[in-house]
Amino acid sequence: MKVTELPAIVSAFQEIKSRAQLHWQELWNSSKPAILVGAATCGRAAGALEILQTLRAEVKKQNLDCPVIEVGCLGHCYAEPLVIISKPGYPPICYGRVNR
Repeated sequence: MKVTELPAIVSAFQEIKSRAQLHWQELWNSSKPAILVGAATCGRAAGALEILQTLRAEVKKQNLDCPVIEVGCLGHCYAEPLVIISKPGYPPICYGRVNR
């Protein structure tokens, strides 16, 4: 990397960061409930992708207006797979060691 490339890299990073912050605010300030599934390496090893697939199928089957979102590390590897249910007006609920 050349020093002359640094401003463009910083600018690109700031754009990515701004979009991520906006997306995060939209998620937590949404008028709809949401289901988040931790699917980093530890979550995947514990079966998070199967949980994600099962939850998406059930939400579709029940015709619910609720996104099921794959997220990264939630920081509690010992309790994977983790699922967080967020509902507007209520604190989020985190379930650990989720299975089918």
